[in-house]
Amino acid sequence: MNSKGIKEEDRLTNGRGVLMRREVRKYLKTAVLLAGAVSLIEITLGLIMGVPVLTADGLHTMLDVLVLTSLYIGLGPVLKPPDLDHPYGHYKYRYLSMYTVAIVIIGASLWLVAETAINVARGIMERAPLSSIFVIAVVVGLVLSRMLLLRAGYGKTHDLILNLEFKHALADLMDSLLIAATIVASEFIPIIQPIAVFAIAAYLMYLGYKYFRESVSVLLDQVNPDIAGEVYNIAGEHNIVVSSVRVKNIGNGYAVDVIARVPGWLSVEEAHELIDRFEDEVARRVPSVISVNTHIEPQ
Repeated sequence: MNSKGIKEEDRLTNGRGVLMRREVRKYLKTAVLLAGAVSLIEITLGLIMGVPVLTADGLHTMLDVLVLTSLYIGLGPVLKPPDLDHPYGHYKYRYLSMYTVAIVIIGASLWLVAETAINVARGIMERAPLSSIFVIAVVVGLVLSRMLLLRAGYGKTHDLILNLEFKHALADLMDSLLIAATIVASEFIPIIQPIAVFAIAAYLMYLGYKYFRESVSVLLDQVNPDIAGEVYNIAGEHNIVVSSVRVKNIGNGYAVDVIARVPGWLSVEEAHELIDRFEDEVARRVPSVISVNTHIEPQ
């Protein structure tokens, strides 16, 4: 096949890839809206009706909304082009969102635990109103809709992300049914609801802390120190003397800036070819490195 034919095939392949990503994003967008509706219903009605286990499950669903939103943004054909103020792109915005949600989740979980503990200490363990079962029925319907939507999306696009989120939605469906069982059981054994709230809150605080640490490490430019060492090793294998390696966390990976010297007997063209091979090797052996920029020092 000639070069023109190859370019045309690449263009068509890339075009199909963009269309497929757009199709996947449509399913994810609808899934975000469905999960958001569940979270809003559970938190609002849980507070109004005095059913803390509903509020706790709504906070749990809020994390699902965060995950789905991150996937939706990440699958965009172009998140936002780099500019003068953000030369490495805008990937950190998702971690700022993750940080904010983590703080809200941890704070709300602590409030739920304190409120429930005070009620238990006072001997106040009200039975959940049976009308809350109707709320759970609506929630189950929305979660089931999200599950079927993602399954249909996977059947159409064969995208792994949609299949994983389908399984996630299936787990959420089981979770909603467990909440319904807890509400019914609390009619006969009132202590069950506070126990369920403590269990859910502990799990939420664990997840919130996990998201908090992950987001802070990116927002504060924490890097893996082994990356610089690997860059030095690769440079040595190519007879390149490195005087400086700077690694930056850009949200979707690492950007590496290298200041190096090459053997003086090489021509300018040969030096650039050597640097190209070095950068390709770094990208191959360190997949988390998204960008490598090498500046050649004069001998």
